[in-house]
Amino acid sequence: MLASVIVNSSKQWIGQPLVYEVPASLIGEIRLGTWVRVPIGNRETDGVVVGFPQESTVQNVKVIGEVLDPELLPSPVVELLLWMSEYYLCLPGETLPLFLPPILKRRQCFWSWLGGKGREGLDPALFINPLTFEVAAYLSRRGRVTQRSLKSRWPGKELDLALQELEARGFVVREWSWGSKASKKQASSPGLEEENLRDIEQQVINLTFEQRLALKYLEIGLKQGKGNFLLHGITGSGKTEVYLRAVAAALNLGKGVIVLVPEHSLIPQMAERLKEAFGHLVVILHGDLPTGERTGVWEKLRSGEAKIVVGTRSALFAPLPELGLIVIDEEHSPTYKHEANPRYDAREVALKRGQLQGAVVVLGSATPSTEAYFLASRGQLKLLVLKQRVAGGQLPKVEIIDMREEYLQGRSGYLSVRLQEEIRTTLKRGEQVLLFLNRRGYAPHVTCRCCGYVPTCTNCAVGLTYHVDGKLRCHYCGLEKGWRGSCPRCGGSLALLGAGTQRVEAEIRTIFPEARVLRADSDSLKSPRRWREIYNLFLARQANVLIGTQTIAKGMDFPGVSLVGVINADVSLFLPDFRARERTFQLLTQVAGRAGRRSREGKVLIQTFNPQEPAIVLAARQDYESFYHLEIASRRTLRYPPFVKLARLGLMGLYEGEVISAAFSLARILKEVGTSLEVLGPAPAAIPKVRGEYRWQLTLKAPGWQELKEALEAGLGRYCCPPGIKLIKEIGPVNLW
Repeated sequence: MLASVIVNSSKQWIGQPLVYEVPASLIGEIRLGTWVRVPIGNRETDGVVVGFPQESTVQNVKVIGEVLDPELLPSPVVELLLWMSEYYLCLPGETLPLFLPPILKRRQCFWSWLGGKGREGLDPALFINPLTFEVAAYLSRRGRVTQRSLKSRWPGKELDLALQELEARGFVVREWSWGSKASKKQASSPGLEEENLRDIEQQVINLTFEQRLALKYLEIGLKQGKGNFLLHGITGSGKTEVYLRAVAAALNLGKGVIVLVPEHSLIPQMAERLKEAFGHLVVILHGDLPTGERTGVWEKLRSGEAKIVVGTRSALFAPLPELGLIVIDEEHSPTYKHEANPRYDAREVALKRGQLQGAVVVLGSATPSTEAYFLASRGQLKLLVLKQRVAGGQLPKVEIIDMREEYLQGRSGYLSVRLQEEIRTTLKRGEQVLLFLNRRGYAPHVTCRCCGYVPTCTNCAVGLTYHVDGKLRCHYCGLEKGWRGSCPRCGGSLALLGAGTQRVEAEIRTIFPEARVLRADSDSLKSPRRWREIYNLFLARQANVLIGTQTIAKGMDFPGVSLVGVINADVSLFLPDFRARERTFQLLTQVAGRAGRRSREGKVLIQTFNPQEPAIVLAARQDYESFYHLEIASRRTLRYPPFVKLARLGLMGLYEGEVISAAFSLARILKEVGTSLEVLGPAPAAIPKVRGEYRWQLTLKAPGWQELKEALEAGLGRYCCPPGIKLIKEIGPVNLW
């Protein structure tokens, strides 16, 4: 019997599995996902079994030495791992770490005596092998002993044969345990607190007809163990309440639940709602948790002490053996795409994991991605719709402000007169204001008025942004330069152009000195703890103006906010990406939905230099259907997803000429091998140099994934990447710039 094992070598998992022989004594213990000890070179290391090949091309196959954990990963999870490796064109060893805890703790193997107590009760004649009698007598005295202790007492393979004989004859039973307090607590406590379930079922909150209908479909899917759903609910329509009831239904069936949110900033709000209903069954998991804490959470989920995990995309790989429900909130967010190897899309992986483990998958959003809504229109996702706000709330009134008129009237500020009036009125009423600008810093553009000099980053092909602490910063590599105010080339005056969140904050403090202002962007949110502080302060109304980037645009529920102001709706509109218009519509619709979420009337003011742009006009109307039909027609004409499958091949290196040469060489090979492949480029990336490396890229279009995979395998099989050049392979990119 042979086994394919992904081996851990020098703290790095080897990319391709290695083949080992399974010794006769371990054949009954080893299965997919077993953690084993194996020889490699002149030493031993650990590995995970991922397959059972019929033959090996290697001579003198080495033998697996020991089982460290027979069920480290469930079989469906191993299947998911291998699927991801194939689908995203990466190595299994690159994918495996996603599924493992940061610290692999070895589970203890115990042997417990079942055949009566005392050596005197044993008849040596019952045992053919004298060692078997010795082991039986030892276990009968001790009751329960670790396998490690037995091996230290009786080294060698004879012990394995003795234990197999005792187990076959019913004298002993083998158990695996973490040996932790968590497992003992789990053994004596119920899987779910019944009072919590009663609370969720008897809440004062009454579901609307639309919510009840959506929940009914989800409950049917949970009982059947299958179903993929798109929950399209306008902002404030109660999607979270539907999630909570579906979680309760999954727990009633003894199933575990994964709830994903796109940003760290959204975890506290979602986790709080879940913990109110389900208490200690809820844990938080994301990549920024300390190593030890993340390992502890992993063990709680695996042991069954916790049943619900909430987190960002990495929580999708939580070790829930009885998985019943996966919820992906704000599914339209591009942050569900992992931008480093393996470059997976959490939405695609969730659908595959649901299929393999018999779990229901719910994608939820007020502004679904075009691809998801297209799948729903084709019946591949069941569409559930929530068109009405709960608790009597109405969609806010939205007004578009033409900033061209402000300029023509000689106003140079970044807050229009109309927005200033509404802020003043809102603050006088004792209500809260949310101001959105998806650009951080003080001034994103710095230039000399005399000679046109622009301070740029020496590592990246971008201009530096001015910050209020007197520093010029690169937002890609973090380079900092001091601010002198004068041009180093001609001595002229440097002008600060454009606005970031810091500049808007300064303008608000000048015009409204009585306002209590908070700012939420990546400069002010250096840690998740700081975001929780800002969130709680604003929720408690200890501040009445919150200025932020897209962190504040998604999923936030602030009852006191009655006015939302969008400082510049055009920031994302003209990015070099076919999704730019869709992202603008989504951001504006989402941020507008933060206003008037209770009984009070909400108002939204959108400032723009392009007041006729369909994405802005339709977002102001909260008209998703019209925008979708406009966008899907454009995608069909230009041959973009969902009508084709995309891939991006990026080439990076220290020397521009070498990168360009490598890019053209790769493009030529791909055009030769891919009969159904459309190759766009090569072309420099929108930012052609980042962190000292030049960047060129190819964009590939194919009718489907299979055609794309075959063309890439054929092309990359012929292509030899030059030394010093990095090749990035990305299937289904969400950013093309």
